[in-house]
Amino acid sequence: MDDQSNQKIYVDLVFHPLYCLGPSERIGVWLQGCDIGCNDCIAVHTWEQTDDKLIKITDLVDEIKNFNSKRLTISGGEPFNQPQSLYSFLQEIRMDFDDILIYSGYEYKYLSKKFPKILALVDVLVDGPFKKELETTKNYKGSKNQKMYIFNTKLVPIYEEYLADNKSKLQVHQIKNDLYVLGIPHISDSQNIKKMLNGER
Repeated sequence: MDDQSNQKIYVDLVFHPLYCLGPSERIGVWLQGCDIGCNDCIAVHTWEQTDDKLIKITDLVDEIKNFNSKRLTISGGEPFNQPQSLYSFLQEIRMDFDDILIYSGYEYKYLSKKFPKILALVDVLVDGPFKKELETTKNYKGSKNQKMYIFNTKLVPIYEEYLADNKSKLQVHQIKNDLYVLGIPHISDSQNIKKMLNGER
C-alpha cells in the first residue's frame, strides 16, 4: 500500500448523516475539481480546486472514521479527476465500509478501462454526464442517461428498494457560512435552488 503520510486530496465537503445519494444513513464526501463541466450542473462550486480545500488523506480518513456509519457516498466535482488520491483514499477506508457508492460524470466503459483498480474498491457506481434535457424522476440520478452499476451483489436487495423510489429527499444545511443543498433535485427546481444558494430572491 502506498505511503499516504503526505499525500493530499481536494475535498469540498464531508457530511454526516446523509439520507440521500444512496440507501440508509451514510457519510457523504464531495471532492473538488471537474473537467467535464455539465451544462446547468447544480454543483458548479465544486469544479475548481482551491488550496484551502486541499487536505491530507490521513486527515480525511480520521474524520470519516469518527462517524458511526458503514455506508459512504463519494461525489463531486468529478472524483476521477484525482485518480491517485482517490485510489489511496479508498485503499485506506475499504475495510471500514460495507457500502461505497461513487458518482462519476464519466461512463462505465471508460472508467473500467482506465481506472479498474479504483472500481475494484467500490461497491456501486452511478455513471454518465448530467444532461438537463433528459429529465428523470428517479431519486439516484440527475438525468435519464445515467446508470447504476451494483458490483457487490450482497447489496442488490437494499439498492433495488432504493432504486424503486422517486425523487423525494433533499437535505438543506448551513455549514459554517455556507448553505448546502444535498441530494439531486428535479431539473425544474434547479434554477430556484441555485438562486437560493446565491442568496437571490
